Amino acid sequence: MSFCSKVKNELLSLRPPECCKPSYAYGFMLFGRSFSIKKINIQTANENVAKGYCDAVFAVYKVRPEITQGGSVRPTYKAEVLSEADRLKILASVDYGIEDRAIDDGLFLRECCISSFIRGAFLACGNINDPEKEYRIEFSVKQERAADDLLELLAQNGIKMRKTLRNGIFLLYTKESSAIEDLLTLMGAGKVTLDIMDTKIMKSVKNNINRARNCDSANISKTVEASIKQRTAIDYLEKADRLYSLPQELLDAALLRKNNPEATLKELCRLSDTPLTVSGLNHRLSRIIAIYEEMAK
Repeated sequence: MSFCSKVKNELLSLRPPECCKPSYAYGFMLFGRSFSIKKINIQTANENVAKGYCDAVFAVYKVRPEITQGGSVRPTYKAEVLSEADRLKILASVDYGIEDRAIDDGLFLRECCISSFIRGAFLACGNINDPEKEYRIEFSVKQERAADDLLELLAQNGIKMRKTLRNGIFLLYTKESSAIEDLLTLMGAGKVTLDIMDTKIMKSVKNNINRARNCDSANISKTVEASIKQRTAIDYLEKADRLYSLPQELLDAALLRKNNPEATLKELCRLSDTPLTVSGLNHRLSRIIAIYEEMAK
């Protein structure tokens, strides 16, 4: 299974609340292959995405798109609303063909509805690379107006992406790992977000090891393993908005480690504004890890 399939399967496993179902289905349809009076469909190499599309449409409109399979070498799946009456019913529920916009934000009753809409859009036209190879996430959009509206919506939610044109398709993309993490978190893919954070830390650690290959390998390994656990815990708590609610002594220790990811405990103690012993600092960082492990269960 590709990394992108793993991400989409996690997103499909989420169940949007009642208020979000229309915006989720709308994002899925609007950024599918076609969304017009003539055709409402999606084409994908992921069978689960095709089924998820059908479930999303049925949940809101009680219309069940039909799935067909094609492709002789690599299977492709098309989910399509065949009835013109059903297509008209769906289009009548949104402000279709808005004069100056492609996205009808009237369906966004709450902030969670925006996240669900973006999740549907990503399932329809998104792609993400394996972070072991390259940091990159993108949306492939056929219409420029829809691409511009989505770009603006993402920016309003703190996700900055770039737009480019390739082979007649507008690509919204970013290669910034932090933006990728924020987008996945916004869409609800928490498990994959943590995987990417771990991968990023491991890459950083490997680079540090290569630069310090002349040092004692046993001591490096011990320091690196401890640093990975500490930074994973701190990054998680920060993403979960729990970092700054920690007791002051734990917060100070966390920020000290975060701002000096490569330092040993001894070096961190020297950098501290208040007197600290190695054992005292280690105890505080161990408490942070314990809080993270309890939350991540």
